[in-house]
Amino acid sequence: MNSGEFQEQATKVEQMVERVTAIEDESARATALELMQALMDLHGAGFSRIVEVLTESEAGRSALAKLGSDPLICGLLVLYGVHPLALEGRVKSAIEKVSPQLRKQSASVELIDISDTVVRVKIESSGHGCGSSTDSIKQVVEQTIREVAPEVVEIVAEGVTSSASGFVPVNMIQPSPKEEKKYEESTA
Repeated sequence: MNSGEFQEQATKVEQMVERVTAIEDESARATALELMQALMDLHGAGFSRIVEVLTESEAGRSALAKLGSDPLICGLLVLYGVHPLALEGRVKSAIEKVSPQLRKQSASVELIDISDTVVRVKIESSGHGCGSSTDSIKQVVEQTIREVAPEVVEIVAEGVTSSASGFVPVNMIQPSPKEEKKYEESTA
């Protein structure tokens, strides 16, 4: 399943949840919500057991690390509260991953703070560029963080500065990243 297909399925699930919560028959609505919660609990128990089994061996831990870095699987592990890496570790890893790319663009990113829903970073760009290249750098940082931390609601980029000269290097021109799906815990 590619990210477009995943987004399509996530949208379909959201629409179905909205339809269920709009059911006027209180008993039918309660039954449907109870069914959804039971499925979430069953899947959560399954994911939890998978993580438990994989952490019993070095090969399993390695496989789990690889699985946890996949954006689709990462989102599911976060949704069910069983991701093997804490939020801070995943965000730090994302910053390490994107840093070489930023250095090529005469930019850097530094983690300032993390809460349950907000990540604060400091982005500096000292190379040739303009406001749009700074925005591009910010988008790359945000996308990289969201891939590993879909539970983050907001990414605050502080100190976004640039010594712009009006020149935009070709390697700075990139397509806009697609907006990533935010995962939320079920309130049912």
